[in-house]
Order: sequence, then C-alpha cells, then structure tokens
Amino acid sequence: MGLLFLLLSALLGILLGAFANYAASAWAWAPRRENPWCASGWSPPWWYRIPVVGWFGMRNETERFGRRVWFRPLLVELAMAVFAVWFFQKTVAEPAALLFVNEIPVTPSTVWSLIARFVFQSVLVALMLAASLIDFDEKTIPDRITIGGTLFALLCAAVFPLDLGTCRMGNFDVPLQIAPVNGLLDFPLTQMETGEDLLVPLTASSPNPPLDVLRSPFGGMYGLISALVCWWGWCFALMDRRWHTGRGLIWAWRIFWLRLLRTRSTRRIFWMGELGTFAILFIWMQAGQQWLSLWSALLGMGISGAFIWMVRLGSRLGLDREAMGFGDVTLMAMFGAFLGWQPCVVLFFIAPFAGIVLGLLLILIFKDPEIPYGPFLCASALLTMLNWPMLWALTIPIFQLGSLLVTLGLGLWLLMVLLLSVILWVEKKLGIVS
Repeated sequence: MGLLFLLLSALLGILLGAFANYAASAWAWAPRRENPWCASGWSPPWWYRIPVVGWFGMRNETERFGRRVWFRPLLVELAMAVFAVWFFQKTVAEPAALLFVNEIPVTPSTVWSLIARFVFQSVLVALMLAASLIDFDEKTIPDRITIGGTLFALLCAAVFPLDLGTCRMGNFDVPLQIAPVNGLLDFPLTQMETGEDLLVPLTASSPNPPLDVLRSPFGGMYGLISALVCWWGWCFALMDRRWHTGRGLIWAWRIFWLRLLRTRSTRRIFWMGELGTFAILFIWMQAGQQWLSLWSALLGMGISGAFIWMVRLGSRLGLDREAMGFGDVTLMAMFGAFLGWQPCVVLFFIAPFAGIVLGLLLILIFKDPEIPYGPFLCASALLTMLNWPMLWALTIPIFQLGSLLVTLGLGLWLLMVLLLSVILWVEKKLGIVS
C-alpha cells in the first residue's frame, strides 16, 4: 500500500495511544493529575497536549511528578504507532494482495472495508491497552472501558457489515464477506460447495452456516430470542447486585431485589436495555447482513461473558473466595462483541500460559506477588486476534461438536469445582488457610 496509508496508520496509532494514556489517567479509580489533558492543580502549556511531543515537555515537570512521569506515556504512544503500521500491513495490504492473487476483484469498496476493519480492531487494541495500564496501577478495570467498548462494538457490527456479494450454499444465497467488523478472517481461502475459493466470515454459528439467521423475512425467531437473551443478560449483569446469605436464603433473596430495584443505576441500565431492544428488533426485521453481524456480536458478548462468569462462580464455590474480579467478566464480554465467542474460548485457555510467562517477569521486576489477571486476558486476546487463522484451523474440530460442546463445557466446569475444592481441603489440612 502507499506511503500515505502507512503515515495515516502511524498517526492513528499515535492518537489511539494518546487515548489510552488519557483513559489510564482520567478513568482510573484515583485519577492521575499529571496527564496534561486532565491536569488538576496545575496549568500545563498548550503544547504539552500534543501527542508524543508534549511528553518531552513533561520532562520539565519531574520535580512536581517524579523523574519517570513522561516515559511510560511516551513509550505507549510510540509503541502504538509502530504497531498500527505493522497491523495495517497485516490486515489490509496482505489480504488485498491475497484477493488479487486469487483473482477476486479488489474494488475500492473492498479496500475501504479492509481499512474499516483495521480501524475497528485497532480501537480494540487501544481499549485493551488502557484497561491493562489501569489494572496494573490499581488492580481494577473501569466500566467506562468495558461497557463503552462493548456498546461501540455492537454499534459497529450493526452499521458496518462488510459485504462483497453472495455465493450459493445448498438452497441459500449466503453473503460473501471479508468479515463482519466484529469477526476475524479465516485465511487461507476456504474451498466451498461451489468449487471456488472464497472468504469465509466468522459468525456466531461457525463453522456451520447461519441459515436460520439469514432466513427471511425476519431472520428466524431463534436468532431474535438468542440475541435478546444475551442483551438482557449483559444488562442485568451490569446492575448493582448484592447477595449475602448470612441471614438465610429468603432474606438474601429479598434484600437482593430491594437493593436492585431501588438503585438509581438500575433505572439507567433498564432504559439502555429498552433502547437496545428496539434497535435489535428494528435490525432483525431488516434481516440481511446487518442482522447477521449484530447477532454474531451479541452472541459473542453473551457467551463470552457467561463463560468467564461461570469460571468465576466455580472458583467461588471451590475455593470459597473470589479468584477473578467482575471487571474480567465485562472485559471478556467486550472481547466477545469485538471478536466473536469462538476466539474468546480459545484466548481463555491461552491466558494462563501468558500469565505464567508475564507474571513471573513482573514479579521479578516489581517484586509484587499480587498480579492482576486482566492484562493477561488482553495479551491473550491480542495473540488470538493476530494468529486466528492458525488457531481456527487447529480448533475447528472442537467447535464442530455442536451441542456436545456445551455438555463438555459443563463437565469441565464441574471438574474444575471439584479440583478447587480438593485444593482448599489440602490447604486447610496443611494450615495454609483457616
């Protein structure tokens, strides 16, 4: 691609890095006043707000904020610029060349579709970077990042499905896409029934075709019901819920609903849920690619969030203590809205290996045994996103199990609870825990 596109991708990376720095300072539980964009108690010169350049000026403020106040933000913005250039080559230039080599027409709309997907996933990287910085600093992930990122992903999935035409699959004309913006490319090109090499988008029903979702006039009732369940499940999870069984289950049930219904945030989330329901119904009635893309994003959000919520619940039952924060649940839901549920299942099993390598490194550097799990989920999401074609080829036999996959997941969950209970019993016998 041309030099202009590379320069623009570098500029986008710098701006997204500046956003990550701002979010890490302004959206933290204890806002950091040294960022020039959210300065408190001092008046920085105007040019301090220029990305990259301004951080060199912050070297003059070392007596006020410390010697290294400028180094991490500068490194974040430069790293995002380098990553954006490389990512542009991988997600735009190489796919366009692959289409050309396979004699699939590369039209301007195709190129712009690839660019839109590049921007979409670059925003995800910036959100993951901001969440990781805050999680390292405060051991928490703010809802502004996860909730805002999820809504952004759902909006883009509904508005920007990237259509390239249709192909015949059985008795249906299945749209051929580069991918919905919430999906990942399945490269290399896949052989289909037509005998031609075609690009296969990742949808919530992959590796099976989403025939029920595409069926006109309203896209199938299954698709609508499953989308609404995922949407309202996510909204309910965001509400202020408290469950205390100290006085018995009946008392806990009563207090749970009284607190839930009287909290002001419940009303705001309820109205958001109502607005989202009308939007889902409207797009469902249109059928077509907008509905397929939104349906895939909603199921990715719901399944991914429920998956890690079950893991969190299992650790609570087995160890009698929290092993994950709720921020990890909303973070995985955001990943599902951006990437789909299949990559989220894969990245969850990659995360422990990332945790072992990066966790040991961080312990050696910072001498802090308490390591947040969110950054490892983000690192695993990035690795999964960058290597999805290989990972999809390796894991597709597992996803082809269909309903058996749910049974297998429940069995593994029960096994996890049992093993954690054994670990807790051993710890009590050894006097490690009381």
